Amino acid sequence: MRRGPLALWSSLVLAVGITTASAYGLSAPDAYRDLPDATVLGARAQDVCSVAVAGLLVLLVRRPVLSPRGHLVRLGLLAYVAYSYAIYLTGVPMNRVFLVYVAIELAAGAALLDGLARLRGAAWTRVSRPLERGTGWTLVGVAVLFALLWLSTLAPYALGGAAPDPEGVGGTAYPVFVLDLVVVLPCIAAVGALLLRGRRIGGPLAVVALIKVITLFTALWAGVGAALVTGEPVHLGPDAAPSVLLLVASAWLVARWLRELHADRRRFLRPRLWE
Repeated sequence: MRRGPLALWSSLVLAVGITTASAYGLSAPDAYRDLPDATVLGARAQDVCSVAVAGLLVLLVRRPVLSPRGHLVRLGLLAYVAYSYAIYLTGVPMNRVFLVYVAIELAAGAALLDGLARLRGAAWTRVSRPLERGTGWTLVGVAVLFALLWLSTLAPYALGGAAPDPEGVGGTAYPVFVLDLVVVLPCIAAVGALLLRGRRIGGPLAVVALIKVITLFTALWAGVGAALVTGEPVHLGPDAAPSVLLLVASAWLVARWLRELHADRRRFLRPRLWE
């Protein structure tokens, strides 16, 4: 299956946008103004990781023919970009590259939705049932665990307790709470349910979800590593230990899935309406 122009141009737009935004974040002293020093250091570590992701996105579409597993890896990276820059749009004081963030979010979101909507479940092979069920229960458990973690912070405030920590800019809701509880965790739970029910489309969707998890937590722990190197104080939230376990488990599961999952190279994607 040949790679269309949308995949190439969206990757090039993302590469230019991410490089521009990251260069500004790394060099401008007021790029992340009014944020705690630890948050600024983490954001700059994530900028470096995002540039690496941009390079991978271009690398994956350099050839005119799409690889099924390469397509899934690309969608996982796009999910990371869409999630990360949604946080930049809503959780960082407005800076001079705000419109670049908008362009990145639009390009990543459109490419991700296009790639997911075109996946043809019947073209993908089934893997071993233990791998399906194990991954399914893992994803459902992850969604429940992180939902409970965030609710344990938010529920006391709803009942009259202290304000949750952390908060968003100006006392608004922390963007991670919003994105996770409204979008990400329900989607991860839904993919887990598809695997438990033995639906073929669950396999490729699980690879996308796991790669997004790996990329995101790698970027987050890069910020912790940068803090340790520079001597900055390290503040670990209640999700620190689960995130390490999830990172290791996700990497192992992705390796298993990419080894066992195959697809018909000529029909693993549906054509677009205008094709």
